[in-house]
Amino acid sequence: MSMSASATPGRLGSEAKTGRTSMYTRKSSATTERAGEEIEFANQRGLEDTYLNRMRIFVAPYFAEFFGTAVFVLLGCGANLTYTVLTTNAESAWLANAFGWGFGLMLGVFVAGGVSGAMLNPAVAISFAAFRGLPWIQVPFYILAEFIGAFIGAILAYACFAHSLDPFDDYHRQIGGPFGSAGAFGNFARPFIGNGAAFLSEAIGTGVLVLGVFAITDTNNFPARSSTPIAIGFLLTGLAISLGYPTGYSYNPARDLGPRCAAAIWYGADVFTYHGSYTWVPVAGPFAGGIVGAAAYELFIVSKRAVVDDSRSYSESVHSSVSLE
Repeated sequence: MSMSASATPGRLGSEAKTGRTSMYTRKSSATTERAGEEIEFANQRGLEDTYLNRMRIFVAPYFAEFFGTAVFVLLGCGANLTYTVLTTNAESAWLANAFGWGFGLMLGVFVAGGVSGAMLNPAVAISFAAFRGLPWIQVPFYILAEFIGAFIGAILAYACFAHSLDPFDDYHRQIGGPFGSAGAFGNFARPFIGNGAAFLSEAIGTGVLVLGVFAITDTNNFPARSSTPIAIGFLLTGLAISLGYPTGYSYNPARDLGPRCAAAIWYGADVFTYHGSYTWVPVAGPFAGGIVGAAAYELFIVSKRAVVDDSRSYSESVHSSVSLE
């Protein structure tokens, strides 16, 4: 952004001060403006001001997160199961698997984006609370809805593929080995990759994911707007193809732990201790990487531009933002 030749040091200082002040006040006004938007939405829908309708408006974001995550995981785990039992060409199967998760995320964002912002990922929800004004009081409910949605999505995927798994493993569910299929639900790193290296891989991948989501939904940058779900879906697909091989690209604590809990119903509690108690890696890695990716974007990209151009409402970014893994 070029500076006008008529700009003076005093004017620039005033603009910088205004920009910094607005950055501090954005978060405090986001909740109030969001509440006003919800009331306006209710008026547009012709909803009467009753206790039941107020409750519907209050819980709508959490149900949106639940259904969006369930759809995302249903399609993703379905792609994993197809990759596991129906395809012999590993290269083409990996590509199809990546697109399956990407399209699943895209559809999940379409389902929830206009209501909850479609975090669909606890790491993304925490990052938006830290830097984009999502109220912290909502974060635990978002995360709970995402975990439950992922759990239900995995159960539905298993129900679709249960009879296809029977001839594959001769009715004996196995976690690993040539006939193992538990990895279609909860991720496991490659046998030759330790948990430390897997943690780093998950953290880096999630950091890039969150940084990309922040860029795509930044109204001061080059936002995708109505194409946001498509852009985020392809973002995940690209990460899966380029960085996903070492760990199977969880990049999302809910997407891994929810299906892993569902898998324990059929595969037993060993799904939590397999591969050196691997369960903590796809949970801790995304949380750590997500906050680093968000901080990198906000500190080194947004803040410099916001000092000069701060004319747009910060709550617009929060309301239009959608995400996800």
